[in-house]
Amino acid sequence: MLGLLGAAYEMNDSRDDYPRQVIRNAKAFATALHGQELTVEGDAGRDFTETHQVLLRTGQGQGGALADLLEANNIITNSQALHGDAGFAVASGVRLGTQEMTRYGMKEPDFSELAALIAEIAGAGPDRPRDSWREAVTALRSRFTDMQYCF
Repeated sequence: MLGLLGAAYEMNDSRDDYPRQVIRNAKAFATALHGQELTVEGDAGRDFTETHQVLLRTGQGQGGALADLLEANNIITNSQALHGDAGFAVASGVRLGTQEMTRYGMKEPDFSELAALIAEIAGAGPDRPRDSWREAVTALRSRFTDMQYCF
């Protein structure tokens, strides 16, 4: 119960700043992914999202393959069934979130850097080793080691 109380105090203390930054980051991330010519679900007029989530549309049934490729390069996502998919086994999407890296201090320009890496990974041909971008992703992530929005 003490851990829950501590978490509630932190959430209450950051209730104005953290959620707003998460959404600003998600909007910037989605816009940057779109700028990299990836297909982002949502309304472009609203910067594609009103939440912490960004949805990418891949080829039919390719969501799992892209999620696995991103994970091989230290980017954790989820495959996501999208409108028109028969189910999660043939997911055509990938779901990305901004809340965790926002908590580690990433801001809008940093998510643009991540979007460029994701676009490069997604567009790579089959001859490229699956984990070719692991070091670049690790270098980006290593700039964010101090927790924000906490005591």
